[in-house]
Amino acid sequence: MKKQIILLLSIFFLSFKINSQEHKITIKVKDINNKAVPGAIILFDNVKQKQWTNSKGVFKKRVEKTPNEISAFHPKIGISKIKYNNKSNFVIILKKGNDNDIFKPAERKIISSRFTNIYDYLRGKVSGVNVTADNQITIRGYNSINGNMTPLFILDGNAISEDMFAFIMPDDIKSVTVLKGPDSAVYGIRAANGVIIVNTNQSN
Repeated sequence: MKKQIILLLSIFFLSFKINSQEHKITIKVKDINNKAVPGAIILFDNVKQKQWTNSKGVFKKRVEKTPNEISAFHPKIGISKIKYNNKSNFVIILKKGNDNDIFKPAERKIISSRFTNIYDYLRGKVSGVNVTADNQITIRGYNSINGNMTPLFILDGNAISEDMFAFIMPDDIKSVTVLKGPDSAVYGIRAANGVIIVNTNQSN
């Protein structure tokens, strides 16, 4: 009997210890007019969370490790990023555009006639992009995910394969935009390694 009591007490204290390590976070996302924002994407330290804000603009989650920064993003409104101060309940106000701290897409106009292919165009010319000697493209700041670091390629608003990306002619390029972190969240899991968006002179 004594052993059973000790066992039950051990289980109780172990369970209490595990639960005490969890931290409940409740976030209310609003716009600048103080209206709730349903369907907002939440990111902890630039990692997209599985659930979004509910119909009342509320996001709830229990975490064992508290994040340093929390971002809220809605493609039709904007994005905001805050330093987490260990509060259980707080509000994030979405702003139009991006906060100054968040990575901003690097968009440059480049004289494309100097380049023979899209890889030469990107190599050392577009901020945030690495292109190896064998034309492997990665976005700086990303580590290997299951051995794959290939970003998502978007051409004139459509997702394309890496093989198709190779056929883009530099003379046709109007602009190149690089997305990572919260800005790429709108593309979901496909953007796990960032996004390279190319607009050509044929796009509207």
